[in-house]
Amino acid sequence: MTRTHRIVRSGCFAAVALSLITLSAATPTENWPGFRGPNANGVADAPDVPLTWSKTDNVTWSIDIPGRGWSSPIIWNNVVYLTSAISGKLFKQPSPGLYGNDYIAELRAQGVSAAETSRLVRARDNELPEESDEIRYMVYAYNTQTGAMLWEREAHKGLPFGGRHRKNTYSSETPFTDGERLYVSFGQNLGVFCYSLDGTLLWKKQWPPQPIYLDFGTASSPVVHSGKVFLLQDSEKESFLTALDAKTGEELWRTARSSRGLLHSSWNTPYIWQHDQRTEVVTTGHGSVRSYDLDGQELWRITTPGTTMPTPSAFAANGMLFVGTGAQGGDASRPVYAVKPGATGDISLSGDATSNEFIAWSHPRASGYTPSPIFHSGRMHLVHDTGIMAVLDAETGEELYKARVGGVGHTFSASPIAIGNRLLFLDEEGTTVVVEPGAEYKEIGQNVLDEMSLASPAVAGNAIYIRTETKLYRIG
Repeated sequence: MTRTHRIVRSGCFAAVALSLITLSAATPTENWPGFRGPNANGVADAPDVPLTWSKTDNVTWSIDIPGRGWSSPIIWNNVVYLTSAISGKLFKQPSPGLYGNDYIAELRAQGVSAAETSRLVRARDNELPEESDEIRYMVYAYNTQTGAMLWEREAHKGLPFGGRHRKNTYSSETPFTDGERLYVSFGQNLGVFCYSLDGTLLWKKQWPPQPIYLDFGTASSPVVHSGKVFLLQDSEKESFLTALDAKTGEELWRTARSSRGLLHSSWNTPYIWQHDQRTEVVTTGHGSVRSYDLDGQELWRITTPGTTMPTPSAFAANGMLFVGTGAQGGDASRPVYAVKPGATGDISLSGDATSNEFIAWSHPRASGYTPSPIFHSGRMHLVHDTGIMAVLDAETGEELYKARVGGVGHTFSASPIAIGNRLLFLDEEGTTVVVEPGAEYKEIGQNVLDEMSLASPAVAGNAIYIRTETKLYRIG
């Protein structure tokens, strides 16, 4: 056990039974194998999970996590896996909220040149390779019942190949397990490392480093299906979707991607869409949504002019695919689409159309910038980083209402989760806003951990796992 590994146990187990809320009689979700859980949609069955907590109340344990990382925890067979990046010097610290445009406006008002404005913004918001120390890229495994460390591995040690935005980290990709192996990505510029579940390195796959837009860093997580590891590798120089053999790491295929306009990088995690007709790999990039078959052949695409910063992941519900394109700040173009199975070719909307043969409906300005949407009770819930949530009828796309989650001052990067008849929104300062879904906004309460939190929560075995800037909590 390292000196940074400290377990804090709650002394309030008697209070746990009083605050547990029985949500359903369903079998609890036992494993959370990758980003957004077993169905990659953020939905969990956890009938006995507590929905109220603090730093001590209803906390089974909390542990200090060395370094920094916004990768989400994953859980398999009572082991929680996590990644982190450790530096010999302090990382440039993040702060909550969307920022950049206000500073740019301030500098322009002072008559600062465009080139100098760009330099000053990057100096404030980015950590460039020349500012960094050697990075240790770490993988950890912990016992879910006690928080005790089972093993730790150093995947790589060296200077970073690219910079990062200070709200990003050098470890923002969520691992994935298929129950046989653990697949860990540290981004396109470092590669993928495959371990046995007891920590033996089985293989690794690396590519030549590529520049990412404005040195923002990477974040696209791996997904595994039918013995293949799928990775989206969009950069400013070379972009592609690839599939690796899960056992050996051999590259099975690579499909080149291009995007219209000046930007090419993506932070989107692919989604495996299984329906009656076929299985698809759905991706979002600059200016388009594209789907591929399991051999890397493009099936269909939607052109989305004007959209930038593709981050939210797609998911399926009600027999359709829901995909938001992501945007930045108050950008007017933040479309969301409901896509029917069986599409082929270019299915982009024409003119002012909001639907066509394969697009059941669309909404021009509902997608979040970073958080992925979540489905509950026939409704789509899409929260923007600024805290404004649009609630849409999933069948028709009709906007039912808008609300500011948590009230004024809450900003969001983590994707929400659904547990029984509650939606949980973890804000950037460690407060989880609990909402009862319905025809109007109804907030149940707020649970405060009081530390920056950008990683999406995980749920397994009637417990919620929340990663903050320095800790991992097991709640329940």
